[in-house]
Amino acid sequence: VKPAVSMAESAAKIDAQALIRKVETQYQGKTSYAIMHMRIVTDAWSRELTMESWSEGRDKFIAKILSPKKEQGTTSLKIGDDMWNYLPKIDKIIKIPSSLMGDSWMGSHLTNDDLVKENKIDKLYTFEIEKVEKSVATVICTPKPDAAIVWGKVIYRVDLNKTVPIDIDYYDEDGELVRTMTFDKVENISGRWIPLRMIVKPVDKPDEMTELDRKSTRLNS
Repeated sequence: VKPAVSMAESAAKIDAQALIRKVETQYQGKTSYAIMHMRIVTDAWSRELTMESWSEGRDKFIAKILSPKKEQGTTSLKIGDDMWNYLPKIDKIIKIPSSLMGDSWMGSHLTNDDLVKENKIDKLYTFEIEKVEKSVATVICTPKPDAAIVWGKVIYRVDLNKTVPIDIDYYDEDGELVRTMTFDKVENISGRWIPLRMIVKPVDKPDEMTELDRKSTRLNS
């Protein structure tokens, strides 16, 4: 009888950095296009946005609000580590300074920093496979000493069969859990498994959330 592969042996065979890189770039081809619906719920208010987005590789991303009408045309552009917002009401382009990168993006529970650095985590962190259970790997991501990062630690749980995230936990520098992201509605698009829905929840406000749902996605490899 062939002995079962232990969890330690299974974990040792996984390149954690390559795994997270693949997870974070699943939504990208050489170019990509998507129409997304975002629902934001806070203690004080809630709202819904529809937007379209384009990306080129890892460093270029643009998102434009289609509705509601009062915010139509508001646009965010990311190139490398820099980000700008276009505000049609005043017809101005505003560069986001580094001091505001931790601020909310479009009033959601995502930040400007999330958009800029979401697909560069493999360059900013070191990685360790904590455990592998069945087809799920738990990966602990620790910021590199010189990385300008707001998180003290990030923990991914990844479906190894489809190479998609199941959930991501974000911790502050004191080791306290700050927010969670969960992913579902996984579909195969252009030969890649992609979670079409993401839900972000702040731990200190459990009744609040941001839901981002991809209604249409095109990838060009």
